[in-house]
Amino acid sequence: MDKRIILYAVIGILIFGLLIFTFFPGIIQALGDSGKSGLDKCKPEPGYTGESWREHMGHHPNLYKECLT
Repeated sequence: MDKRIILYAVIGILIFGLLIFTFFPGIIQALGDSGKSGLDKCKPEPGYTGESWREHMGHHPNLYKECLT
């Protein structure tokens, strides 16, 4: 019986995680950017143009406030 409870808990956590990443796909990028220094944050990531990177930063003003001023 205890193994079933643990199994259900693990399955529930996996489903919850998949739902979070489905509804908020940019969360991985935002989490990766949160630990960078000010200068590194403002540089466009590979695959972004300067304009598209600025648009991305606009979606996360709490993480990129020093870049958006």
